[in-house]
Amino acid sequence: MAQISTLTKEVPGRGGQVLTALIVFVVLFVAGWYWTQTTQPTSSGQVMADGYHHYTIDEHNFYYTPSHLVWHVGEKVEITLDNRNHARPGLNHQWNMGRGLASDATGFVEHREPTGWKTNFFAGVTINTKSGVEKIQKDFSVSLTPGQHFTFKFIVPNKPGKWTYGCFLQNGQHFMDGMQGVVDVKPSI
Repeated sequence: MAQISTLTKEVPGRGGQVLTALIVFVVLFVAGWYWTQTTQPTSSGQVMADGYHHYTIDEHNFYYTPSHLVWHVGEKVEITLDNRNHARPGLNHQWNMGRGLASDATGFVEHREPTGWKTNFFAGVTINTKSGVEKIQKDFSVSLTPGQHFTFKFIVPNKPGKWTYGCFLQNGQHFMDGMQGVVDVKPSI
C-alpha cells in the first residue's frame, strides 16, 4: 500500500512578505482615516489667525456636509460654501438661513412649495466678502454653480435659537429632498 505523505514546505521569506503587506495596509488605513478626519467639514470650525472660526459647508446632491453647526452670539464666523455635487450635468445649489418656512400655493389644496424663510438670519447683519462689506437689509442668499465656492465673514448676531439653512431651487424641491441643515445659536459665553 502506498503511503501518502503530507509534507509542508516552507517558502523562505513568505511570512515576512505577509507581515510587510499587513503593516503597509494598517499604515495606509490609519493615514486614510486621519486624512478624512482632517479634511472634511466639521461642525466645530477651525480657529484662524484673525480670530474667526472657519467652517466649510459642502453642497452635495441634495444634502449639506455638515448638516449641524453650533455658534455663539458674538462669535466671529467665516464660512466657505463649496458646491461639490457630482450630478451630470451638474446642479446649481443655493444656501440661505432663516426661520419660519415661507411657502406658495401650487394650485393643489394640499400642497405648497417652500420658497424661503419668513425671517432671514442675516437681516441687519454686516457681511464681509472679497468684494467688500455689505449690511444685509432683508435677505441673504448664495447661489453656486458646480465647482464654485464662496467665502464670507460675519459676527453672529444676538439671535439665539435654532436656525435652518437650505436650498430652495427648483420650486423648493432641493429643500424637500433633504437639502437643509441646522445651526444652534447659543447665547454668548
